[in-house]
Amino acid sequence: MMLYLYSEFFMNKPNAMRSITAKIWSFIPTALKLTLAAFFLSAIFVGFRADDVRAEVQTSFLYRLSNFSGPVHSSWAKIAIDEERDEIYVTDSQKGDVRIFNNWGMEIYRFGDDLNLGAVLAAAVRNDGNILVLARQASRTSIVICNFRGEPLAELALQDFPPGFSDFYPTDMVCRHGRIYLLNNDSLRLAVTDSNGFFMRGHDLGALLEIEEKKRNVTQVGGFSVDPEGNIFFTVPVLFSAYRLSAQGKLAGFGRPGSAPGRFNVVGGIVADEQGYVYVADRLKSAVLVFDKNFKFMHEFGYRGRRPHNLISPNDLELDTAGRLYVSQLASLGVSVFKITYK
Repeated sequence: MMLYLYSEFFMNKPNAMRSITAKIWSFIPTALKLTLAAFFLSAIFVGFRADDVRAEVQTSFLYRLSNFSGPVHSSWAKIAIDEERDEIYVTDSQKGDVRIFNNWGMEIYRFGDDLNLGAVLAAAVRNDGNILVLARQASRTSIVICNFRGEPLAELALQDFPPGFSDFYPTDMVCRHGRIYLLNNDSLRLAVTDSNGFFMRGHDLGALLEIEEKKRNVTQVGGFSVDPEGNIFFTVPVLFSAYRLSAQGKLAGFGRPGSAPGRFNVVGGIVADEQGYVYVADRLKSAVLVFDKNFKFMHEFGYRGRRPHNLISPNDLELDTAGRLYVSQLASLGVSVFKITYK
């Protein structure tokens, strides 16, 4: 048969490919032909749907936050956006400093490296323009109000906290819409205050997740954020899950463990945009997973590597008003910035 096909090809070149295909097809059993046809049709159909879904929201690498010496090195930094001034605050708890970048990703100021504030855990800008710095000195955690130079002005006192939050102390902080969201990762409690530290409401995340009190210190939140509508998003790595908590206290979760696309390994930061898309960092996958507002998986991007668009163990995520996603990562790779575009 091979000799026949060989002679067919060289003696009748214009029709060779069509003839060879017909000869091969004639030797295939009918049952196998039907199986092959079904396989290729399903592959085309599934491929079309996958491409169509992925086209709804796309990400492309832009740059890494830098100064005049090149990309700024940090590992698992905490990111905050000052929307009014288009500035990015990056807190490196290992170095104890806060770096401020403009909307082009260039460093314009830095403070806290003299350790006068203690070990800085997070920083955010209050609605009056002052900077709130969550810091730890010795065994005490406090929120320090600083001016635009990072100079301490006063300590923000947490007031009117109810009995269930009487021993509350924050380990993480987010500022949004004139409110301060404070997380205690040891007790799995979250408090919301006004800009002056007065208690507004609280959420017992451990109770919502039905986690025993004695297991809370080993069932910690991997990352949390607040979307434009006031919903609180957070992840719990040991549960392989991500959650959305509404202002009314309604909890919705999603996520399944596994290495397949759309499943979670070790989840970290989480953030949602104005279109409702949810972005979840997976530290072990070294990727960011994208879901729609109904938690339907869309696609992943990043993946471990040293090329510009790659990521190594991404953690904290943040979004600005220009449709840019900021991703902090390990290995002193600092913060990578991706552009989000929609279909």
